[in-house]
Amino acid sequence: MIESSLTAIVILSALLFGAVYPWTMVIVALLTMITFTYSLWRKNAYEIDFTRDKGILIALVVLAAYPLIQLIPLPLSFLGAIHHTLKDIVTISPNAAPLFHSISLYPFATELGAALLFLCLTVFSMAAFGIEDEEGVYKIIRALVIFAFVLGVFGIIQQATWNDKIYWVKRPIQKYASPFGPFVNRNHFAGFVGMIIPFSLGIAFMSRRIEKKVIYGFLGVVTTITLFFTLSRGGILSFFAGMLVFSFIVFTKGRSKRILIPVLLFVLVVGMYLIFFGISPVIEKFVHSEVSADKRLIVWKGTLSAFRDFPVFGSGLGTFEHIYKVYQPEGPALYWTHAHNDYIEFLLEFGTVGALIGALFLFFAFTMLMKTDWTGRELYLHAAFLSSITTIAVHSMFDFNLHIPSNAILFSLVLGLGVSLSRIKMNNRTKQDAWRNRQITKGE
Repeated sequence: MIESSLTAIVILSALLFGAVYPWTMVIVALLTMITFTYSLWRKNAYEIDFTRDKGILIALVVLAAYPLIQLIPLPLSFLGAIHHTLKDIVTISPNAAPLFHSISLYPFATELGAALLFLCLTVFSMAAFGIEDEEGVYKIIRALVIFAFVLGVFGIIQQATWNDKIYWVKRPIQKYASPFGPFVNRNHFAGFVGMIIPFSLGIAFMSRRIEKKVIYGFLGVVTTITLFFTLSRGGILSFFAGMLVFSFIVFTKGRSKRILIPVLLFVLVVGMYLIFFGISPVIEKFVHSEVSADKRLIVWKGTLSAFRDFPVFGSGLGTFEHIYKVYQPEGPALYWTHAHNDYIEFLLEFGTVGALIGALFLFFAFTMLMKTDWTGRELYLHAAFLSSITTIAVHSMFDFNLHIPSNAILFSLVLGLGVSLSRIKMNNRTKQDAWRNRQITKGE
């Protein structure tokens, strides 16, 4: 039940325009909360070893609570001591400056941001602690690989029959939208499927039967081609970064260097397709883009300038869009809803304290993920996890994928599945050791 529900949450969030509209977000949140409530009612649903898992559990709870702390009303005198928000609040309401205000400059935006963060952490928790066996993890991964293929094919068909409407019925409300598939922005489609492509390789290479290798390899190739169809520079660069990590892991951890041949074959097939059907549109997109490197540098500079006014606790989760115009450097008069760099935007909104909490959470998650044995056929799947995380990590340097609900939820699921697989293996190893000890004791 929980595996099917987690898969449905990710699929639904992608199909509902990336869950970027309020009504789509509500639907996804309701499904997530229903699943979470049901999982809590299940007997022995969560086998948690508090001695081993306490670090990640504490970091998870503190991270979820941090935006709520940003919403607590505090004296303006205290706020003035931790950042320069006092003058901004007085400017906003000069005739009735309040005596108290939250750390967040715009509490409503922080409430929305906190809801998305809590939703993602809930998905992570269910994936990391609610799946009972390895087959449950594999089931979700296989479903995601198939869905990414179907989503990509749909995107190509819709692009070929484009009538300025998503699903041929919904016109994007965003003025500068560049849709692909059900996503309002082609870059976010690339970010979504980019996280899944490594798993198509992992499943293909770890399968024993040749027909499964061919099928999942084919799904991976087609999905990768659809990523290139988006002409997303960040998506393409992050794809190659992910493949580099995948190749490095299987090359250094594999028993034979020939283990790298299937990876090179995959890249070769994709390359042959691009050369045969024309690679010039991709090259042209790297040269000319609506958001150039110079424009990104300008918005990054303005974001870091804003961070200097809110260095400790940040300006409040979700507030970038509402405060950046005050700090925008001289240059093109563009309206920026995001910093096109998830790290810088997160630093501004969460501050140094929040950034350290987030980094601590990721540290515990990666520590647990790396405890898994890198042996046998599962080497490919473990490489796929790190490749998937690398892909979104690189893409987030140039875009705001983790501010798109569907992509943030998928990342939470991937990270949770990696932790889950590691925990399941450690639990199995502990049970095997206990069984051996009992047998030894009986023998004596």
